[in-house]
Amino acid sequence: MTQPEKSRRRPGHGFRLGLFTVCSFTFTTVYWMLLAFLPVYLKQLAFPDATIGLVTGAYSISALLLMIPLGILADRISPRKILLVGGVVVWVHILGLLAAHKAWHFLVLAGLGGLGWAVFQIVLYALYLKVISERYQGMKIAIFQAGQFLGYGVGPLFAGMLWDHMDYQRMLGFAIGGGIFLNLCIFGLLDTEPISFDWKGYREDLSKGRTLLFLGICFLFATHFGVEQTAYTLFMRHELQFTNRQIGLSYFSVGIWMAFLSPFVGHRFDVKQNLLQLLGFGLALSAIFQVWTAWVHSLPGMVIVRILHTLGDAPAILAMGIMTALFFPKGRMGGNSAAIYMARTLGSFAGSLLTGALAPVVGYGGSFVYNGLFVLAASLCLYPLMQRQLALIPRADGAPAARAAPSPS
Repeated sequence: MTQPEKSRRRPGHGFRLGLFTVCSFTFTTVYWMLLAFLPVYLKQLAFPDATIGLVTGAYSISALLLMIPLGILADRISPRKILLVGGVVVWVHILGLLAAHKAWHFLVLAGLGGLGWAVFQIVLYALYLKVISERYQGMKIAIFQAGQFLGYGVGPLFAGMLWDHMDYQRMLGFAIGGGIFLNLCIFGLLDTEPISFDWKGYREDLSKGRTLLFLGICFLFATHFGVEQTAYTLFMRHELQFTNRQIGLSYFSVGIWMAFLSPFVGHRFDVKQNLLQLLGFGLALSAIFQVWTAWVHSLPGMVIVRILHTLGDAPAILAMGIMTALFFPKGRMGGNSAAIYMARTLGSFAGSLLTGALAPVVGYGGSFVYNGLFVLAASLCLYPLMQRQLALIPRADGAPAARAAPSPS
């Protein structure tokens, strides 16, 4: 009997599974508390747009250096111990922001923060996929992701409310408290047995045509995260003249909506088992309303457009999460998840870097237009290949296949 099977029989298993969502929510809240208003803070320090784009992008690119080693390490030793180290790194990163005032300070701290981000994005999710059962898998993954979406909304809202009464550095005190709570939650997580290193197994997992296509889609989709990370707050602040509270409300409305929507999307997958529909619909809708964002002029308009945008984000993100669970054996989930997040991180960094270069020319709103058109065009070009490669997805462990597209009659 495997370790996950043993753990599922223990009392309190449901509560300990719920702690994964709590950790996901807490980390995402703290992360977006810091990141949503970091571009505004850097702008107050008179940094140029190119530097702001480099700093925000460094959070993503710095994680690349240790992503694969972290993922493989999560397969070979206790993932919970790695998460505890990551929690400490996040806490130290927040403390460093209290003293930073030069561009290179923020670049170094972005590297440290990116490492902490990588630990939680890779190891926490990989550990969750290791310990959950296959029954109602779509719903379970959706609930975990709902914690992330809710944190994405709560973090910026809380930061925006605090910004009206204190500066960015004083606001970091609340983030420090969140980091301490995060570490306490990690102690209660389920853990897994390590496996022996199998480089050949990882290579075979990642060399399949469907996996390479999946990695390309992850990169493509993630470029819009980089644009949002760099330009979204600055667009609302400098081009739309939103207050800090309005900026926070726009994040909160979208995060609450995605958290509400995600379980319904997960349930639909459990019933319909149609991944290609989720992925194709999600990519197209996300790109269309990414473009539309540039023509928003009011807070209600922004909320409506971004909710419509996330009607695409939610199914696309869930489809990618389910593909991760389907494509790879649980024992090698850490290393393979790291490869997926590497593709996403490269995409996010590319989006941040290009936004920093484009914003002085086309404006922050223009960055959304160019990115949305790029994602839409690339998705349409790749769709025939997606139909061939993802038409039928056999499970990595040999279990019955999940249907990604309707079978020909």
